[in-house]
Amino acid sequence: MVRRWARIWWSDLAWLNPSCALSTQPRGMLAGVWGEMTDVSALFDAEYGRLVRSLGVAFDPVDAADAVQEAFIQADRRWDEVSHFDDPAGWVRRVALHRLLNGRRNRRRRREILATIRPTSDADLTADLLDLRRAVAALPDRMRAAVCLHYLADLPVDDVAAALEVSAGTVKSSLHDARTRLRSLMEVSDV
Repeated sequence: MVRRWARIWWSDLAWLNPSCALSTQPRGMLAGVWGEMTDVSALFDAEYGRLVRSLGVAFDPVDAADAVQEAFIQADRRWDEVSHFDDPAGWVRRVALHRLLNGRRNRRRRREILATIRPTSDADLTADLLDLRRAVAALPDRMRAAVCLHYLADLPVDDVAAALEVSAGTVKSSLHDARTRLRSLMEVSDV
């Protein structure tokens, strides 16, 4: 009863990745294939769809497909070693699962870090600081980057030049032009 339900359910999950139709090859036959494999393509054909479908239920389907693809790329690069394992498919499953778990952990850490360093919201700024934020936002991209890196990140001109891949003189000129524009924009907003 459970097997019939699972087969119907798995076939209904083909929408997770339309290119991953259920294999018509019985699972028992796959065990004999491993010893004869000469490249990763046979392993890919046998395992990709099932692995993406199963991990796509446990995790985000797109992330699962990416992780499985990356695991197969890694298997292809290391095929001389992986092909001699007792269960190359198990190795691919483990690599894909580790990628998914590490990705989830990394996204959580990134959210935690970003929550502590987010820019101050407009509601927390005074009127003068709001005007300054709007004026800086009105600067051209490279000029705005130079201003933010030099004045907000407190980087020396040479470091800003290296980050922007321009000369120090260009950064100095951009900072001068930015101060001039900001001064005029701030004067206009005072009127």
